[in-house]
Amino acid sequence: MKYQFNENVAINEMLNQVVESINDLAQQQVLHIKRLTKIGESLSSETDLAKIFDMILEEAVAYTGADGATIYQVDEKREMLEFEIVYNRSMNMRQGGSHGKVAWPAIPLYDSEGKPRINRIVTSVYHTKEVLCFDDVYQAEGYDISGTKMTDQANNYVSKSMITLPLKNHEDEVLGIIQMINAMDDKGNVVSFTEEHRTMLSSLSSQAAIALSNKHLIESLEALLMQFMTAIAKAIERKSKYSSDHITRVAKLTDMFALKLNENETGKLKDIKFSTNELKELSMAGMMHDVGKIVTPEFIMDKSTKLETIMDRISLVTQRFANMKTLLKYAKLALSESEYKAKIDAWFHGRVEADKVEEFLEGELEFVEKINQGGEWLPDDVLDRISALAKINFEYDGMHYCLISEDEMMNLQIRKGTLLKEEIKKMSQHVSVTWEMLSQLTFPKKYANVAKYASQHHEKLNGTGYPNGLTADEIPVQSRIIAVADIFEALTAADRPYKKAKTLTESLKIMAFCVKDGELDKDLVDFFLDSGLYLDFANKFMDPAQIDSPDIEALKKIYS
Repeated sequence: MKYQFNENVAINEMLNQVVESINDLAQQQVLHIKRLTKIGESLSSETDLAKIFDMILEEAVAYTGADGATIYQVDEKREMLEFEIVYNRSMNMRQGGSHGKVAWPAIPLYDSEGKPRINRIVTSVYHTKEVLCFDDVYQAEGYDISGTKMTDQANNYVSKSMITLPLKNHEDEVLGIIQMINAMDDKGNVVSFTEEHRTMLSSLSSQAAIALSNKHLIESLEALLMQFMTAIAKAIERKSKYSSDHITRVAKLTDMFALKLNENETGKLKDIKFSTNELKELSMAGMMHDVGKIVTPEFIMDKSTKLETIMDRISLVTQRFANMKTLLKYAKLALSESEYKAKIDAWFHGRVEADKVEEFLEGELEFVEKINQGGEWLPDDVLDRISALAKINFEYDGMHYCLISEDEMMNLQIRKGTLLKEEIKKMSQHVSVTWEMLSQLTFPKKYANVAKYASQHHEKLNGTGYPNGLTADEIPVQSRIIAVADIFEALTAADRPYKKAKTLTESLKIMAFCVKDGELDKDLVDFFLDSGLYLDFANKFMDPAQIDSPDIEALKKIYS
């Protein structure tokens, strides 16, 4: 659009050119402001640092017309500058950011004696925190530019104008470096970086620093969260003097399971793939699956025998048997033969002859000691034998005598394991507590399912599990994985005093029956067996004496 400023044609043309130049400059500035605003908005929504760096690079190149650019990031130990992006338009080069990793070696920030390297441009900017700008970098006095020259020679290129800026966070800590090379004018000539370029690039550097700082903060918070979970898990494990590494081993097996599924490309589970965030979410759930045990009484967690409370009451039972023997010796001396036989018949309810009572007591004590250790299943005749022992309960000469109390009888009659029904119920409450504890925490959105996965590892596909009796369609695959890991570790654990360590074959056979009964996921157990995961875990964590050679096909036939 032409404006009529003056009747003189030449002056009018000149004034219109000035207006057009001002409009072009204004439009460019507005465009740059829009781009800066877009980058700023991305800082609050974009979590991919590579994409943010790409945006910053593109804006820096667009504004300065630079032919080349490099973005560095300081490593975790603050010892090296690592290449994040390397770009050169003339050489058709673009590495890093969303274009894959840069394969170039990192640049040391300190020399072999641990002194700051200030003789190279990028390391000097890191240590001084000041911008360096050169019209001709080859004339930069006091700086070693051999690396630049070497790269130029290898690529038939000449670096000239250069500006290098630190990426500083709000604490004035340098997190990285941006370096631009060879600013270009509209005709493609190399020119110097201007003060406007410097101001614009400083703004970009600040935004890049914010992106880096946010990423570091998020990573630090996530690391702290995982460390906190690990510390809690260790604290719970230390509550028990026996199963000290159960949580850790289950968490590791859960991680192994998920990674193996990600590698799998065949079979029914080939489409199950976990993202990086989903892997971490599942790992957290595995680590937290027993967090509810923090409220489980130790006397239940560590009940290694049926008679154990704060002590193993088998010692009291043993003393009662000894007292009974002493009584019999005393009674035999104090009573006539017929009176003694009558007493024996009454005290022992006709179960034993008087001349064999001591032998009977020795046998019954041995029986009680064996039953006290717990086991897989007690038949009815054993329960009856325990009941009969509890009936040996009488008064003589002002003293009370018995072999086992009613409470001891109830504990000895536990059919499987060492826990009473009410103790099992108390122990089972740990999953409800796990949910109550974890559901109160505000996890990052990407880890929102930690509480659910962790608290469902005792649910069964047939609906008979706890705490909520969920059915197959309500139990996600992550919870099913933890369930398989949990039961396998529990079966193979050699540090449980209430059961003998099982071999691989014995453990997998029990799991096979769990599948048959509709408790465990058949496809996951198939994969667990076929992939050799069970053996990978066994070789890392099991006693070699437990590792036999299971017949996998025979095991599968149990539930197929």
